[in-house]
Formats: sequence, C-alpha cells, structure tokens
Amino acid sequence: MAVASQTYSISDFRAYSDTQDAFKSGVVDAVYSHSPTLGILLGRDRGEFGGVQLRGRGTQNQEGGVSVLIHVNLGAHAGAKRGASAWDTHNVDPDDNTRRAQANWTFYTHGLAISNHDLRQNRGIPAMSSFLERQTRLVTLAKAQIMAEDIHSTGSPTNAMTSLDSLIGANDTLQLLSGSTYDNWNSRGLSARGTAAASISFGSGSFAAQGLPDFRTAFHNASEGMQQPDVIITDYATHERYEGSLQPLERFQGSVNVADGSFQALAFKGKPVLADPDCASGAAYFISLDSDDGVYFKTLSGANFEWDPEGFKRSSNQTVMVRVLETTGQLCIGNRRRSNKLTGITD
Repeated sequence: MAVASQTYSISDFRAYSDTQDAFKSGVVDAVYSHSPTLGILLGRDRGEFGGVQLRGRGTQNQEGGVSVLIHVNLGAHAGAKRGASAWDTHNVDPDDNTRRAQANWTFYTHGLAISNHDLRQNRGIPAMSSFLERQTRLVTLAKAQIMAEDIHSTGSPTNAMTSLDSLIGANDTLQLLSGSTYDNWNSRGLSARGTAAASISFGSGSFAAQGLPDFRTAFHNASEGMQQPDVIITDYATHERYEGSLQPLERFQGSVNVADGSFQALAFKGKPVLADPDCASGAAYFISLDSDDGVYFKTLSGANFEWDPEGFKRSSNQTVMVRVLETTGQLCIGNRRRSNKLTGITD
C-alpha cells in the first residue's frame, strides 16, 4: 500500500534563511564584479568603472506579463509644421511609428544544498552563517558565469537569453521586428548612413592599420548629437591593442612619485572602454544604456536575483536542505541604431 507523504517544518531553518538574505546583496555585487557587463546590467551597489558610475544602469523591470514587452519607436513623427500665421491650422493626423516588440522570458537557477553533515561540521549560528556566505558566493558565481557567457555568446545556446551579438545587428529579425522591413531597426556597423540593411558590415581587421578609424566610425554611427554610446566593451586582446595605441600620447602633470607604465582606466571620446573576460575574441560593443533606446536586462517583477522566499526545504529522499536562487529576465534593446559593434579585430 502507498505510504502517505510527510511534510517537514522549515521553522528550524529560518535563521539560516534570514542570515542569507542579509548578506545576499553584498555577495551578488562582489561576485558580479568579475564581469563588467554583468555589473552594468545587474549590479547594484558596489564599484565604478573608469570613474563613471555604470552599476545597474542597464536594468529595467516589468510588472507581470507572459512575455517581455518592448515599445520601439521606428521613426520621427511627421505632424510638425511651420505655421503660416497665428491662425494657421494644426496637423492632427496621428503618427503610427511605434511598434511593440516582444521576447521570451529566460530563467537561470542554481540550488544551494546543506547536508546534515554540513550542519554537524558547522555548529552554531556564527559558524553556519559563515558557511552559508561562502556557499552563497559560489552558487551565485556559478549562475553569474553562465549568464555572462550567454550575454557574450556568438551562438545560440538552448534556453539562453539574447546575446549582445544578436541584439546589435542588421538585416535580421529580433524581438519579432525585421530589419529588412524596418530600416530603423538596424545597427549601422561601419557602413555609411543610408546603406541598405543587407549591405551593412561590422567587420573590422588589423587594429594597427584601422583600429582607431573603425572605433571612430562605429562610435559616430551609433550617435545622434549628444545621444551617444555610454560604454565600450571588448575582449582583453583588443583592450590591450587600444591601450598600446595610446602609449605614445601619454603626458604627465605635476609631481610623479610612482613610476607607472600604463593607465588606470581607458576611455574613448570620454566613454569607458572595458575588457570583459567573456567577450568574443576580436569584438567591440558600443552600447547605449539609454532607458528608452539602449540595451538593458529586463526583469520580471523586480526578481533579477531572488532566493526562494520560503527558505530552505528538506529534500524528500536525501538528508539535505535546499534553497533555490533564480533570475528571470531577458536582454533587450530599444533602438538598434543607438548601439553598434565591431567584429574580426586582429593585431
């Protein structure tokens, strides 16, 4: 005969859950520091990059919804006119330039397990709290690493969020909108403004021969007046190439007490240039973080990283307690023309 299921009380473990929640934010921000991209998209409290505060600038929230919704403006309104006099009529014809883009939610999870043996080895709240903090850091780092890899992926891993390489592109379909249908739904790459979507190129080449000119073109093609990319993210090799190109221009001011053969931080046209360990080789992304037109990670109901609120639960067939860390969201873009990229950068 079937045996009735048994329910365990979790009240004995609430001290562990409460303690874990208390240090969660600090652990998350510290762990996400390994990836500038994650720090910008998901960080909250700690650190600056190159003297420019970027932490958490690329995060937005959506309250509910079966899918991610993005309102995209694909053209300027045409109703403005020059009035012939104070009595001239107004143009009241509605403009229809806004389209609703859409994407699927993605889910990143990791469970933190504590065995009875762990409890015996770490007796008392102080010892167990220290153990929990270490384990929380490792669990968060493992999940963050997968997210960072997916953000910079040039492929399409199963169940992954949309990558930067896919967001910033041309002549393809993204968030249900087609670049071949909507001219404004294409990044410009290195091509002249007005180039047909099918002919837009992002390919660079030797940095020594064309790196700085390509940086200038890519930056300008993503700019409209004072609306410019907010940060440039690249791989370590390209970051070093760019730094090397700046060395002959180095100048010293005032008293120099410590010899330093490099720069503390790099910038291009005043915007931080950051090296990310997960960025694809030979790639550079010129990213706008504008709240309407930029790149952002949209979270569902603010749960960009949330522990199971019910705390630790006993496993039904093991002598362990488990609590799950989950991130629900999607990487989105509001206007592809406001961001750009270079690929194929070599020495």
